[in-house]
Amino acid sequence: MNKKKIKLLVLFIYILLTLLPLIVLMTFPMPEGRDFWRDFSIALGYVGLAMAGMQFIPTARLQFLSDVFDMDRIYKLHHYLSMLSVGLVFLHPAILLLNNPYTLLLLNPITAPWRAQAGILGLAGLLLIGFTSVLRKEIKLDYNTWHIIHDLLALAIAIFAWIHIYKVNFYTAQPAMLAVWVVEAIIWGGMIVYIRLLKPLHIRKRPFKVKKIIREAADTWTMVLKPDGHPGLDFNAAQVAWININTSPFTLHRNPFSISGSAHRKEELRFTIKNLGDFTAAIGELKGGERVYVDGPYGNFSIDDPSAKKGLVLIAGGIGIAPIMSILSTLSDQKDKRPVYLFYGNYDEKSIAFKEKIKDFQDSLHLQVTYTLEKPGKKISAEKGFISKQLLDKKLPKKRKALFYFICGPLPMIEAMEDNLIALDIPDKQVRTEKYEMA
Repeated sequence: MNKKKIKLLVLFIYILLTLLPLIVLMTFPMPEGRDFWRDFSIALGYVGLAMAGMQFIPTARLQFLSDVFDMDRIYKLHHYLSMLSVGLVFLHPAILLLNNPYTLLLLNPITAPWRAQAGILGLAGLLLIGFTSVLRKEIKLDYNTWHIIHDLLALAIAIFAWIHIYKVNFYTAQPAMLAVWVVEAIIWGGMIVYIRLLKPLHIRKRPFKVKKIIREAADTWTMVLKPDGHPGLDFNAAQVAWININTSPFTLHRNPFSISGSAHRKEELRFTIKNLGDFTAAIGELKGGERVYVDGPYGNFSIDDPSAKKGLVLIAGGIGIAPIMSILSTLSDQKDKRPVYLFYGNYDEKSIAFKEKIKDFQDSLHLQVTYTLEKPGKKISAEKGFISKQLLDKKLPKKRKALFYFICGPLPMIEAMEDNLIALDIPDKQVRTEKYEMA
């Protein structure tokens, strides 16, 4: 089955599971005697809860899904659907209150029955997930702390929501509806078991050790890993992996990084990491020998894709050079001669990583390099400012629509490049972005 058919099948199953409670509610015999607004609020709550539960699937990073779907789009869709599910679930009690103000009595934690208390707790958890996800940076919640809170809240929501539905025991008194929620709960529980038990057990069997640390720029290092008791990791150029150092694979503290080494060198695994003041600050202090667990690789970009055969345009901003170095290293190792255009933007010359390596690639590849610096120096020939539409127009060939564009860097830079490429009439199918923000 090709990727397009797999995508359609996955989307069909996802939509079916999300709407299954509503489908059963509308097609199977159900109790009668309730007004429209009450049933409408329940229908919204059912769909919202099913949608929220399905969000366990993208967070599980299932390998077959990452092979066919773009990870940036998966995470973006996950974010939007999570917010939509919060809204739908919130509408459930809101409509009940508007339709029957006496429902307000169910909000009293002392006198309210357990079914109502469980619903309130589940809704509170869902609202907290939405709040901490949307405003994570504004409230200065670091990624790992947010991840722990997110996981605990997701588990609590699943438990309390299921208790609420089961204890109400109106529509779930019907075997068909009860079966639906049992299936939904099994899927949620299965994803939790996979994420927190089965995947860590698999990762623990394939540890790595730090072989060496290479300083690439003033605040950027390459961490070179060697397999510890196994053949190594099969990966494609520019894929991503989550790593944790000197801890258990069962820990919640994992950090996503792009692989920066060649896909033809399975005996080592390279990650190029910039000091951003968090976990990354400790990379330059590693001495070698530290144990590292790797969850990956993920990502469906391939330099062997037919759309990339006529040439590549690689656009990097800052540490966005990491996956691009993986592409260049892989192309060099396979003695690839297709045309490659590299645009690499930085603040100044000290910020440029891989200067010598890129120079070597110009000898082994059909590579044209354009540096852009906000503050140019005298050692490297560079354009002043940013990578602009005018610069791309000047440096790229006339047949630029046939080239494949890979962009990685800070989000504002990527958005600017996407606008530039639209202005240059580059087809969307010929553009791949990797946003250096996975949450």
